[in-house]
Order: sequence, then structure tokens, then C-alpha cells
Amino acid sequence: MEFDNTNVLYKVLKYELFATIAFGSTFGVAFLDIYNNPYLPLKGYQYAIIIFLIFFFGGFFWYGLHHTYISVNNAGEDIIIKYFRILPKFIRPKPKMIKIPKSTYHSYQIERSFFGLRKNLILLQRTKKGVVKYPPISIGSFNADQMNKLELILK
Repeated sequence: MEFDNTNVLYKVLKYELFATIAFGSTFGVAFLDIYNNPYLPLKGYQYAIIIFLIFFFGGFFWYGLHHTYISVNNAGEDIIIKYFRILPKFIRPKPKMIKIPKSTYHSYQIERSFFGLRKNLILLQRTKKGVVKYPPISIGSFNADQMNKLELILK
């Protein structure tokens, strides 16, 4: 069985494009002379600072969710998970891969972090020295159907 969350990749990129356009247009409009009206409580640059802070903290929250593209495949003798964080193009995230033979696969855990909004998948593998944990993979962007498929593969 094989699946991925390509729909999430396009959705995240679409939201990021929209946010960039919205920030650029509202930040530019904040400097127009219409905000220098004596009846408005703030000056134009103060509106620009407020808009910047809203988008800064919104971006911090958005990137804190660690949106991740994941491809899972359990055909054959191995469970193969390929993944990378969805980040802006100039950061260039490195794709990563986990390959676990089904004979040594132990179990998986799902943990919550970042104020309970981010779900992380942690894979466990049996070795001669005991059970080994792999680094967490963010799966917070999975919908219910994708979570069910993932659980079927990992059980």
C-alpha cells in the first residue's frame, strides 16, 4: 500500500502565496495618506507596524506547525517513509527517508507538541541493543482518511 499527502503540499503553498500577497498589499496601503486623518487614533507608520507584527506572529505560528510532505510505502519487505518540511524555496529543505525492514519494525507513537496543535509520528525499531526511536515526523496536516491509511500500514 502506498500513499502521500500531495494535496497538503499544494494547499500549504497556496496559503503561503496568499499570505505574501496580502502582507505586501496591506503593508503598502498602511503608508498612504488616508491614514493621516486627524480623526484616526494612529499614524500611518503605526498601522504598518501593527500589520507587520500580525503577519510576523502569524508566520511564526504557521511555520511552527511544521507542515510536512510525506510518502509512505509498505510494498515489499520494507516500510519506506520519504518526507520533507514544506518551507519557502530559498530555504531548500533536504528530503529524508526512513527504511525499516518489516521484520525489525516494533511500533509507532503519536505525540502532540506546539500547544497541542502539531502531531508527530515516532517510529520504533527493534535492534540487538534494544528498541530505537527515529526522529519525529510531523503529521499534523493529515486528514482522517490519511491517518487511517497510515495506521493500517504501521500496524
